[in-house]
Amino acid sequence: MVLSALKALNDGIATVKESGGNLSSIMGKWADVEERVRDVEVKKTGAMSYKEALDMESAKRQLINFDRQLKDICLIQGQADLYTSIKQRMAEAQHAHAKQVAAVRKKRKERREMFGLATTILVITVLLWALAFGVYVIWAR
Repeated sequence: MVLSALKALNDGIATVKESGGNLSSIMGKWADVEERVRDVEVKKTGAMSYKEALDMESAKRQLINFDRQLKDICLIQGQADLYTSIKQRMAEAQHAHAKQVAAVRKKRKERREMFGLATTILVITVLLWALAFGVYVIWAR
């Protein structure tokens, strides 16, 4: 899904480069791809397959490439201030995203630790009951 959105974004870049068209036409696509990448990263953090991880890295690299192309287009069209404001907003969004991913990872780690503790308590309880039953059987003879 992310890769198909990236293809649409790349097609939009080609159109802007060829026709000198409006940048706003591809900005929505870029935001959509960034959002999809973030969503996948949050949902699949720590649980991606090898192929999914490679696809995610490919998508991130394509977004970095698009960023370079956008900067070039903005400079050529004399809209350096637009690029600067876009990057500032993106930095804010990436900071919030990093916090969210860190919180998800921390929550998953705590959940794993809690599950491990519960399993340990359950095993100890079962073993103590088995020991108590064994003592009772021996004592009852």
